[in-house]
Amino acid sequence: MSEKTDNKVKKEGSKSSAGKVFKLILVYILIYLVCSLLFVALFHTGLLKNMSVLMYRGIAFIILTGILAAVVMGVIRKFWKFVTVRDVIMMFVIFCCVNTVLFTLFPVTVERSVSVFMLSYMDENSDKTFTQDSVGEIFTAKYVNDYGAFEKRFNEQVVTGTIKQNADGTYSITDRGRFIVKTFRTLADWFDTDRRLVYPNEN
Repeated sequence: MSEKTDNKVKKEGSKSSAGKVFKLILVYILIYLVCSLLFVALFHTGLLKNMSVLMYRGIAFIILTGILAAVVMGVIRKFWKFVTVRDVIMMFVIFCCVNTVLFTLFPVTVERSVSVFMLSYMDENSDKTFTQDSVGEIFTAKYVNDYGAFEKRFNEQVVTGTIKQNADGTYSITDRGRFIVKTFRTLADWFDTDRRLVYPNEN
């Protein structure tokens, strides 16, 4: 084979490889977007409605839709041989990792954030002005008392097994709870966060 022919074959092979990579990227993006839309849609169904902790329900949906994403990639592999088993696994891993980060960063923050409530309340009452004390009173009256914020978070800990109810009706922290506290304190030390939240008795 002449050098000219050899170069031509190499160029054609390079173009073919580039085309396959481009197709594979499009497949990843398309599957990710479709399954992400399905992930969001699942929250508007009755599926796993018995899970009172939003975080747990969301993670369950992420795993379900992540498996679906991997299955779709596996089906595509039957038609496009350049899709490998590694791509099937990577589809699941990428989908779950990215959506877990986005889910905990945005929806979970919206559900738990004091700032979100405060800004939303002030927006709905934008014809009024507020003092810091008045906003604090509104937060206590509505967010804590009316919306049962403390009760909700307390019950979440019972559900997750970090605290348990004793025979006399009192509650105690569990070994799982102590492990989580230890983890939080380690993170607080690493990132120099407000120690009052993880060492309440020191203040």
